[in-house]
Amino acid sequence: MTEPPPAQPLSEPLSGPLSGPLSGPLSGPLSGPLLAVRGLTVRFGEVLANDHVAFEVLPGEVHALIGENGAGKSTLLKLVYGVYRPDAGEILVGGEPMSTSPGRARAAGIGMVFQDLRLVPALTVAENIALAGKGLGGHRKIIEAAARYGLAVDPAARAGHLSIGERQRVEILKVLMTGARIVILDEPTSVLTPQEAEALLDAVRGLRERGLGVVLVTHKLGEVRAIADRVTVLRGGKVTLQAADPRGHTDAELVTAMVGRTVPALPAERPEPARDRVPALRLSGVSAHGDGGHLALREVELTVAPGEIVGVAGVAGSGQRELCEVALGVRRAATGTVEICGEPLTRGPRAASAMGVTSVSEDPLTDAVVPGMSVTQHMALGLARLPRRGLNVDWRQVAQATGELEAAVGLGMAAGHRTLAGLSGGNVQRVMLTRALGRADARLIVAAYPSRGLDIATTRRTQELLLERRAAGAGLLVVSEDLDELIALSDRIAVMYAGRIAGVVDAARADREQIGRLMLGGEVAGPGELVSTAGESS
Repeated sequence: MTEPPPAQPLSEPLSGPLSGPLSGPLSGPLSGPLLAVRGLTVRFGEVLANDHVAFEVLPGEVHALIGENGAGKSTLLKLVYGVYRPDAGEILVGGEPMSTSPGRARAAGIGMVFQDLRLVPALTVAENIALAGKGLGGHRKIIEAAARYGLAVDPAARAGHLSIGERQRVEILKVLMTGARIVILDEPTSVLTPQEAEALLDAVRGLRERGLGVVLVTHKLGEVRAIADRVTVLRGGKVTLQAADPRGHTDAELVTAMVGRTVPALPAERPEPARDRVPALRLSGVSAHGDGGHLALREVELTVAPGEIVGVAGVAGSGQRELCEVALGVRRAATGTVEICGEPLTRGPRAASAMGVTSVSEDPLTDAVVPGMSVTQHMALGLARLPRRGLNVDWRQVAQATGELEAAVGLGMAAGHRTLAGLSGGNVQRVMLTRALGRADARLIVAAYPSRGLDIATTRRTQELLLERRAAGAGLLVVSEDLDELIALSDRIAVMYAGRIAGVVDAARADREQIGRLMLGGEVAGPGELVSTAGESS
């Protein structure tokens, strides 16, 4: 394979729409695809991750890539971006073969936003963007680009203080500001609110109008229908379906192509929450400081009854993370009280766990994954008591308990010997969910974005598990950016804005537009007041 020549400076992507022929290695009008993948094959040991995969992206096209976790999507993207080298096949950019390395991919005009975000926490937003290229870190340029693409960011904010949704916006903006001609977006809307997701899709439409090619990886079929010109479905490393227009296929057909079977609907009949019993969680007048010292929670009043799911909606950075951390004892409340099943939570997360609290972290890769440790070792961290043989951990018993738990939960975790940090985000999430939702004695479950990064079938199984824990009498506080998911799962939905509970709505009568207005600060009541209540008053 020959190496493409270095990319030439782009024609001021921040000063106006791109027009005319592409510059750099893709100079001149193209009659063929911007990107073509031919017979791409790669093995990792005994695993055939990609098996003769072929697809292409034309100028001015959005090509959706869908499939269940482990289907080979992330591997394929990393092959295109040069992170991995293929065992067979070739990658053509503008009709020219490309040798594989991230530097050569960027030089050829390929930009990628990874699912596992890669900002440097100690640097500001502007400093992180400056790492992508000379002259990109100016505050004015960043603000102009953020306004253009509808991706609000603060250039002066430190990346480590941003929520995961805010970090995702910075990553996307960084790639767009480099002027990449082929933009790969790996689950770009998985952490965005509906309003933010629509703004991002509008930005993608703008890229298409400028003649760029976009590869969009998503589990959301609504997004595929809304924006994709073509779709490729992967299952088990192979292409099972390619369609020129995804709207010509039903959801059932696309799901079957992804997972090989149909996915059942959630049960409609559910027992009533035990509102006459002591709440699983009660927050009374709770305020708390964020990592930057600002007041992140303000006079929060909220209860979760046994056998109830309270969903939490809000624009990223509205206080959802701090709300979860206060309920788990990870973050200390500055004012107010936190009660678990009627008992005050006055100490940290170990005390909360002993009181029957379990959780799924907002960002498992940062908060819960220990580098170098295996899946089995991470599962052991969730055990109330480690089985021992003398002074040593009895790993045979741990492995047996892990296998029994995996079989009961049914999320299909990776093998116990695998290093967790080396797995995809979706597979890490399966381990965290199995550990948390498999705990039979849980009285309160705090789940932040439980279906993030999961395929459709695994998402449905996760939702079934949440409902099973509800039916068993646990109270659940569930944060999600997917309003459809919150409406389908929740008994009530608490909407957060600027650290306050802006309103609590009955999920059975929930209106997406009403929730969206509350998320953006509309119809906000006074401190401690609720716009709409369901069995709770301020």
